[in-house]
Amino acid sequence: MTGTYRAPDVPKERVTGEFVRDELLRCFESANKEFLTVLNQPVADEALKGQVKQFVEGVFQNCGVSYTNPTKTGILTAISQCKTNAEKMMGPQGADIIRHHYDEMMKLVNRLPADKPLASPDMIRL
Repeated sequence: MTGTYRAPDVPKERVTGEFVRDELLRCFESANKEFLTVLNQPVADEALKGQVKQFVEGVFQNCGVSYTNPTKTGILTAISQCKTNAEKMMGPQGADIIRHHYDEMMKLVNRLPADKPLASPDMIRL
């Protein structure tokens, strides 16, 4: 399809949790546009943007990960849940769309730095 999402090729220093989260929104908008085209159910771009943002924020919340301060682990968790939800909703007819968008997002996620470890209790001295 012509509107298929492609992960942007940006310098490594621009690949932050917030950047990848925002790209997840763009990617999900693209995937949903494709799904709606397959289902012959066109939707206005602004309505779709609002629905996608609300859905993705809800996925982050349901997964117990931060939407406002996303980490690599949190984004991986949310993307996995989005993928599972899309597979259940679209079934085999959406498999290629889901696979493409997931692969594109993973190009960005794989460039994210690892999460910073939290201090363990034995490292904290009182």
